[in-house]
Amino acid sequence: MQNLLKRRKILLSTILLLFLLKADFCFSFPADVKPICNRKYFSQVHSLISEAKQSIYIVLYIARYYQKYPDSSSNKLIKNLISAAKRGVDVRVILDQSDWNEKNTAENRATAKVLNEGGVKVWLDDFKKTSHNKLIIIDGRYVVIGSTNWSYYALDKNNESSVLIDSPEVADSFKKYFEKVKTKSEQFNPQAVKKPSWGKRIKRLFIEER
Repeated sequence: MQNLLKRRKILLSTILLLFLLKADFCFSFPADVKPICNRKYFSQVHSLISEAKQSIYIVLYIARYYQKYPDSSSNKLIKNLISAAKRGVDVRVILDQSDWNEKNTAENRATAKVLNEGGVKVWLDDFKKTSHNKLIIIDGRYVVIGSTNWSYYALDKNNESSVLIDSPEVADSFKKYFEKVKTKSEQFNPQAVKKPSWGKRIKRLFIEER
């Protein structure tokens, strides 16, 4: 009986250890959090990018550069990134591309071209994934995350909710996430244009979950 109980304890301990090794836990970190809703987002992000000293890592679902509207809010943020890269900041951007939304993919590629020509390192995510992120990590300390895309409506018209988080621990956690997404992404090449077959588009729209 004692041997049986001992074996059960060993088995339970082994299962618990394996669970701890495999589990992806969420940890709490100390942080200062500031809501930046609606128009406050632009002014805060503009300031953070302009004052960045070391690094800027971004993942965006929508990033628009409007050739006809050079003074638009999203154009200003994109120009901020180019200015940061030119002053020696490590600026890396991941933009969404997908096999179901050709319009967003094409417009993100147009923005990627502008960034790339300005010295910003740009990646496009996995063609079969949708990166719906609106994530900014600056200087290993600040994180901006929420609903705000870089587009005219999001920055100037919509009701949008985002937060600015001041926490090296949170920034480090999101930096690891950024690197994970980047490993499944491809560095931007202005010459390469991928288009899915109609069969794949139909499969993505009506069969697979997104």
